[in-house]
Amino acid sequence: MEKIFSSPSKYVQGKGLLKTGITYIQELGQKVVLLTDAMVWEIAGKEFEAKLKSEGVEVFTEIFTGETTENEIQRLIQKIKTEKIEVILSLGGGKLIDTGKAIGNELGLAVAIIPTTASTDAPTSSIAVLYKEDGCFQKYVYYKKNPDLILVDTEVIAKAPVRLLISGIADALATAVEARAVHRKNGENTLGGRQTITALAIAEKCEEVLFSYSLQAIEANEEKVVTEALEAVIEANTLLSGLGFESGGLAAAHAIHNGFSAVSGDVHRLTHGEKVAFGTLVQLFLENQPRETIDKYIEFYQRLGLPTTLESVFSKEPTSDELLAVAQQATLKGDSLEQMPMSLTVEDLVAGMLTTDSYVKKYFQ
Repeated sequence: MEKIFSSPSKYVQGKGLLKTGITYIQELGQKVVLLTDAMVWEIAGKEFEAKLKSEGVEVFTEIFTGETTENEIQRLIQKIKTEKIEVILSLGGGKLIDTGKAIGNELGLAVAIIPTTASTDAPTSSIAVLYKEDGCFQKYVYYKKNPDLILVDTEVIAKAPVRLLISGIADALATAVEARAVHRKNGENTLGGRQTITALAIAEKCEEVLFSYSLQAIEANEEKVVTEALEAVIEANTLLSGLGFESGGLAAAHAIHNGFSAVSGDVHRLTHGEKVAFGTLVQLFLENQPRETIDKYIEFYQRLGLPTTLESVFSKEPTSDELLAVAQQATLKGDSLEQMPMSLTVEDLVAGMLTTDSYVKKYFQ
């Protein structure tokens, strides 16, 4: 099996890029669709659309309904495909970003991603997550190429809710944990190839940056100011984690996240990263990692207010049927659990979740 590494064509990060970065978009084309949601439209979309037009860019704006489903993607494609568009601009969060990738892939458009939070590592990758109409995880979709441009305005992200930055930190902290598991298995990354040395190095640098600068970055975000620490964490959440997970690979942490989509209730008040945080702890237990390693993650997650027990995930003690449903979904064929360096059953995952919960309650509460 060959080694594969993939990345976007260009990544640009800095203060005020929604005002000063239009030329990067114009390098891709002059006729664009601005895809955003109703909330982001009010916060940043109107002003950004006006700036694009003032620079001579022809803009058509479409509002995303909030779920990355095949029906929503096709609805938007039907509205866009007659306009002879050159570029799709995805301005917003993770699901909107994935929808923009899907549209760009099907219509053969250049794709520019403009994240308004640092809450996920979706922007840089060629992968999208599709959901069913009921919100349940459906599948990963792998596109022909990564986005052409990632434009990260750190002033916009500094004004976003702190919870979203912390969610991105949690998602990004899974990157090295999962990449190391894939490395031990000599398994496949999300591109269907083996890891490069570069991919694992990026994943581990991501982890180093987050343990070093996250607390300082969170304080900057609280004050809605841009500091070097916030710049570093935004880059780790977005670029380092994005490259690291795609070319390094996913494992149990994200499979367990996907498993949570099989149950209803308060679990869905959590963000993507918050669910991944608990999945990361479970993966560490499934791997039988040393206590010092596990404790380091638990202590850090608790300082950030991330879920570390089943009750903090479900808002109650889950039933055995709920844990079984999560484990069954996570072990479906084709999900990233297959990249763990050992064979894991439904029963193993239930045991891992229960052990994680019990350990945290006994030693950290």
